[in-house]
Amino acid sequence: MSVLQCNFYSKYLMNYVDVTVYLPSMHNGDVIFHSLDELYEPGRKFRSIYLLHGMLDDHSCWMRWSRVEEYAEKHQIALVMPTGQNGFYINAVHGLPYFDFINQELPMWAENTFPLLEGRENRFVAGLSMGGFGALRHGLTTPERYAAIGAFSPVCDLVALNNILNKNNMADMVAYDDLFGGIDKIKGTNNDLMYLAENVKQVAQNLPKIYIGCGKEDVLVYEMTRDYVEFLVQAGYDVTYMEMTGTHEWDVWNTCIREFIEMIDN
Repeated sequence: MSVLQCNFYSKYLMNYVDVTVYLPSMHNGDVIFHSLDELYEPGRKFRSIYLLHGMLDDHSCWMRWSRVEEYAEKHQIALVMPTGQNGFYINAVHGLPYFDFINQELPMWAENTFPLLEGRENRFVAGLSMGGFGALRHGLTTPERYAAIGAFSPVCDLVALNNILNKNNMADMVAYDDLFGGIDKIKGTNNDLMYLAENVKQVAQNLPKIYIGCGKEDVLVYEMTRDYVEFLVQAGYDVTYMEMTGTHEWDVWNTCIREFIEMIDN
């Protein structure tokens, strides 16, 4: 396997951005039984997951806190893990255009730099918490780009999140004015995930499969996650929903990423 810590200049962000890329290979124990030509098979390319982190974290968290390397190696799938700061992976009203970067520039850079397969059937998007919102936002906005979406303890309702943060004296944690133009500017836009899913259902020819997982003790997003899953099922989406013991924590997300990779590899 190869783990690459990359830093490249983004046209959309107008600065340098950090990305971790993981490329699978033969398991270390198998290498001694194969030739170099078998080990470095010419022209071999991999499917890829664009894996988004949560708030207060960065591109390195997946490799540091989960077993995603083990799962990706087993299923021979590449990982592209960008830094998204705390921007919810959208084009901020006052800030950086992270939606355009993640949705357009990052795949162009990754698929032209590394041995990654192109095309919707080979590309997936997933994330945890804020990154779960980002994965749903991207996968539903452009379903022609992603075959499946993974959302782990996702923020499914930005207005409900604001209410929870206010109750816990954490109102400043999300920059609603800078990101969305204010809390009152979310409903009825693509940042309203129910509105987005309903609109996409009316026009998309191929809808991505969706995996959603959440800890049953997660006081931050459990209720909104269940409500959103119920909405998606009623709207006709192909949804796999898993509940497990746990809070807003890596034990839950480690299980989720394993189950998501297993789902897309079947």
